[in-house]
Amino acid sequence: MKIKVFHQLQHVWRRDSEVPREERINDVHVPGHILPPEDPPKSPLKVVSELESSNCNSNVPERAEWGSQFEFMLSCLSFAVGLGNIWRFPYLCYRNGGGAFLIPYALNIFLTGIPLFFMELSFGQFASKSPVAIWCISPLFQGIGLSMFLISFGVGLYYNVIVAWALYYFGATLSSLFDDDLPWVTCSNWWNTKGCQELHDVSRNMTGKVPENYDSAAQEYFTRNVLELSPGLEDLGGMRWQLVFCLFLAWAIVFLVLYKGVKSLGKMVYFTSLFPYFILTLLLIKGLSLHGAMDGIWFYIKPDFSKLLEVQCWADAAIQIFFSLGPCWGALITLSSYNKFSNNCFRDAIVIGMANCATSFFAGFVVFSFVGFMAYELQKPVSEVVASGPGLAFVVYPEAVSLLPGSKIWALLFFLMLLALGFGTQFSILETVTSIVVDAWPKRWGKANHQVVLGCACTTGFVLGLCMVTRGGMYILQLLDNHAGTFSALITGVCEVVVLAWIYGVDRFLGDIQIMFQWNTKTKAYKLFHCFWKTMWRFVTPMLLLLILVATWAGYKPMTYDKYVYPMWANGLGWVVSFISVAAIPLVMLSKIITTPGPLSERISKLIKPDSNWGPLNEGDYQNAQDGWEENGFLEGKEMIDMSKDEGNTLLNSLDAVC
Repeated sequence: MKIKVFHQLQHVWRRDSEVPREERINDVHVPGHILPPEDPPKSPLKVVSELESSNCNSNVPERAEWGSQFEFMLSCLSFAVGLGNIWRFPYLCYRNGGGAFLIPYALNIFLTGIPLFFMELSFGQFASKSPVAIWCISPLFQGIGLSMFLISFGVGLYYNVIVAWALYYFGATLSSLFDDDLPWVTCSNWWNTKGCQELHDVSRNMTGKVPENYDSAAQEYFTRNVLELSPGLEDLGGMRWQLVFCLFLAWAIVFLVLYKGVKSLGKMVYFTSLFPYFILTLLLIKGLSLHGAMDGIWFYIKPDFSKLLEVQCWADAAIQIFFSLGPCWGALITLSSYNKFSNNCFRDAIVIGMANCATSFFAGFVVFSFVGFMAYELQKPVSEVVASGPGLAFVVYPEAVSLLPGSKIWALLFFLMLLALGFGTQFSILETVTSIVVDAWPKRWGKANHQVVLGCACTTGFVLGLCMVTRGGMYILQLLDNHAGTFSALITGVCEVVVLAWIYGVDRFLGDIQIMFQWNTKTKAYKLFHCFWKTMWRFVTPMLLLLILVATWAGYKPMTYDKYVYPMWANGLGWVVSFISVAAIPLVMLSKIITTPGPLSERISKLIKPDSNWGPLNEGDYQNAQDGWEENGFLEGKEMIDMSKDEGNTLLNSLDAVC
């Protein structure tokens, strides 16, 4: 009882510490509330850092919530299901043994994907804080949150450029409604070369002899018209003003959708998450009716179990799971921070994780039905037609669509689907960036305005993204794509799991989850749940993340794009991009240690423990968490560790009088 009352008083003292004394004299929050003297002695709850960003609750306004739980699940699905599900997974599946690839893929979803997904959803929901503010759980490692911020912003920079390409294609398709053909069908345009070959001519070649080397009209449209691609990174050339406008439009849409924060985002995800499934289903129905479709699908799913003996197959599965679900970017923590405290995020993690993987597999049938059709029309093997990345989305698929009756309608639907997928991920990324800045805003500067921060973030993103809509912008985009969210995200993920499982403690973290769910700890089901996740988070998941990191490093090759080989300085620049975000972790650690008073060992000891503001943001949930900590035996170690024996006796005597 004494400890419980102590925490009630301490929470009230903390909450009112910023209110002038004369306004607090008559503000009695609990029976016997003791007003601190005019110059109160130092609180027994010592603050571990003087940095403004470590003040988790003192400057965070009341947090918005999702309109419904379904909105949260759709937002997570919209974030996780992105362009990579369409243009990367099917290619990896075919390259790594078809149906056999599903074995390592399924194992990795349960060993790395869902464990990380569940951990971040639980983390954000319990504390209702953004990825930087939430690290008051262990202030020494607040750089992990800053690393997530830098990763998210870096990925958001180039991701919106891809969205701008989709806007360009969508606009070109709309304008072609008044013309005879889609713009990427013919070779009679100013951007075409003598080596251009119209796909209709190739597919209708009745001699059986198809040119071995030719540039398709769709390929030249993408490289010579949309991008006006320069020879290399050394020659960026001028701006592509049509793409500049599309990029501006993309950032403007992001700003307008997120203007009201999670409330407006919750409404938009109904479109960005559900519409792609509608279009994929329509495309699959159409694709299955085409000649050669079954050949393409069989090529996609035909199992080659010998591939399971290759390390690359397992590495590709692990990497695809990691980057498909998007942990360690901060978005999952941000999205779950708007949840109700008692929401069952364990159920959400399982459902969303499985739905994401099922979407990837389903998209493969759509892609390869059209690839098989293309191979049939071009009289080529499927292996010579299949592609990955932008080449699939902006060359192969537009080519296939152009051969269909009503090709313009199918093209509109396809690029509208790409826009929904791209914006769905981009909205979550920018909401993460904005919430981090708002939550960490120094209180001496006043209250941060969400709309102003969002406007600044979108403006900055647009300005920095201009280098990727130059004629050499594709080379910069590929550099960022290869480095901004790969090695840095893996390293950040390892640090996150280790801190939560080993320093904060996996038992305590699971106790926090139990407090949210109000599960009975004495049942066999809960004990099994506790044992399983304790094993996963302490041993299995961090070890697999390390293996993925090593495999990614081992498989690293100097960058290329088409026939262009990046110079050594560009590869070095890529590594700088990778480690800029990771460098935040040791730099913040050093800053915290320097600015915290006391002997070095005492500083570190304080900084690795939760500070006074760790816990749920809502006062009622905070009290429930304290009750749970007391019941589970964690409360005293968190709050009273820094009190001397005499201070503790004095405080307890005061509490006796209160009670």
